[in-house]
Amino acid sequence: MPTTAEQAGQTPSDVRRKADIAQGFDLVADTFGAGSSGSSSSGAGSGSGGGSFFENVGRRLVQLAGLRAGDRVLDLGCGRGAVLLAAAEAVGADGYAAGIDLSPEMVRATAAEIARRRLRNVAVRVDDAEDPGFPARSFEAVLAGLMMFITPDPAAALAAAHRVLVPGGRFAMTTFAPEDEAWQRPLLAALAAAGRPAGAGEWSRNQGGNGLLATPELIAELLQRAGFTEVSTVQEEQVSTYTEPQQWWTSLWSGGRRAALLEHIPEDRREDARKAAFAELDALTVDGVLTRRTPIHYTTAVKP
Repeated sequence: MPTTAEQAGQTPSDVRRKADIAQGFDLVADTFGAGSSGSSSSGAGSGSGGGSFFENVGRRLVQLAGLRAGDRVLDLGCGRGAVLLAAAEAVGADGYAAGIDLSPEMVRATAAEIARRRLRNVAVRVDDAEDPGFPARSFEAVLAGLMMFITPDPAAALAAAHRVLVPGGRFAMTTFAPEDEAWQRPLLAALAAAGRPAGAGEWSRNQGGNGLLATPELIAELLQRAGFTEVSTVQEEQVSTYTEPQQWWTSLWSGGRRAALLEHIPEDRREDARKAAFAELDALTVDGVLTRRTPIHYTTAVKP
């Protein structure tokens, strides 16, 4: 977590929210992404599928970032390493990939995976994307995979990314684009069956996100204000298939919405919530398979 000095200038609500984010992702660190296997990526020029949802999106982000052998890369909100490990592979032994995350447990789990793979060109630590502890002009690329909408102050995180990039350095991030509302109904039904927490509908529709990143136009405006040029956003679909409703339910409890929404469901109401969700999933099942198409915005930009 950030030190007291790093927190200077932050509002008490921002400090509390960051603590909540860290604790929420600590909760799912060991199971993050479970149930999302069998996903594949689709879209013009997209990479091959076959990994988990997050691995596929991470690999595609690295492709679009145009990393080169020998690059130094910073991954903001690295989580379990979906972007970080792909970046380390892309830059090779002469390059370096550093990952930071607010969640100590995410960092622990990712560090264990780095050690298991015996990787020497990648490291991870607890740090704040809005104020990463790296000198100016330290990296050729900064990446942010499905995290910018979570941080309390995206503008501060983008300003920090701009600061640590070398001139001509590249920034690339992913955010969720608006999804078919039919896929919001199972979660909302589950929450309604258990007494929906305040704000659940808004969180569900926006993936817990920030309105400043809702459209490519708003994304471009935010990046340009941070000093970036050559801003480009493309939308591609990530296709996930579930052979049974329980697989979807498991993935839901292994992601970022668990702490924000699902943990508020009393234990004695969770079976009712699950059944209510499954009833809605029936309408989305075709030939015994659930197919979810999640639109993703991939944004790239350059520091002049």
